[in-house]
Amino acid sequence: MPGIKDVIDYSGLDYYRVLKLPLDVFMLMRKNKFISDCMQTEEGQKYLKDCERLKQTEPDYDAVRKFQESHKN
Repeated sequence: MPGIKDVIDYSGLDYYRVLKLPLDVFMLMRKNKFISDCMQTEEGQKYLKDCERLKQTEPDYDAVRKFQESHKN
């Protein structure tokens, strides 16, 4: 399973120790490995920035004002 292999590579633990990890620790290590891999490429960094931008729930009022001021006739 690729998830187990990723955690083994990321943590340095052996197969049996990875299987004994609590699920939340396993998933956190898997997430951290994914983020680490994404940070290695420009495309991955763009993906992570897009994910962070899409998590935003509050409007950026300063950016809206700037946009409106730059597009006034």
